[in-house]
Amino acid sequence: MKKTTLEYTPVDLLRWARKEHFEVFQSFAQCTFNQTVQLDITALLKNIKEVGWKFYPTIIFLLSKIVNSHAEFRMAIKNNELVIWNNIHPSYTIFHNETETFSSLWSHYDGNIHHFQDVYSEDVARYCNNLSYWPKEESRENVFFVSAIPWVSFTSFNINIANMQNFFAPMFTLGKYYTQDGKVLLPLAVQVHHSVCDGFHVARLINELQEMSDDILHLSEERNA
Repeated sequence: MKKTTLEYTPVDLLRWARKEHFEVFQSFAQCTFNQTVQLDITALLKNIKEVGWKFYPTIIFLLSKIVNSHAEFRMAIKNNELVIWNNIHPSYTIFHNETETFSSLWSHYDGNIHHFQDVYSEDVARYCNNLSYWPKEESRENVFFVSAIPWVSFTSFNINIANMQNFFAPMFTLGKYYTQDGKVLLPLAVQVHHSVCDGFHVARLINELQEMSDDILHLSEERNA
């Protein structure tokens, strides 16, 4: 695979407010943590139908917008140094019915929802028949991860990572959405590394995701430029 040139900013640990927390969770208290919520996507589904967008790329875009807005979701270790990617792109799964396997694709994120809908559609159309785990020739390190289990709902979901010390990219898992009390709810699991991220940060992410889901038409007004 051909790798792209990356840009990032080193973290000044001496000035970082979470320096002590980082060291604790990089040493004797190594851990990731997971939070599962039921996201209300009632308005989101209604509004994307009006503009002709598909659900999966739309929710991937919203997650991309939020993780790119907060440094704690863009951290990594490069050359034994903690860094923050200047930007980060979504790596997501697509399912192959014929083999009951999946591939992992990434699509370029530039902050424009119109662009992303097009890029996602182009990537899926090009690689949907390629059964490789990583079908795309070009790879990236500055990615976060989205996967979907659209066949079943869940109230809890956890990913067990064998070597988690420097695995800082957030991971999102979507379940099958369902109707309850007049609302459409989406099971969403968020997994992060405690070295760079706390419960406050995940809560802010979830709250911002809910706000964006309720107001998706505001994003649709962006100029396609």
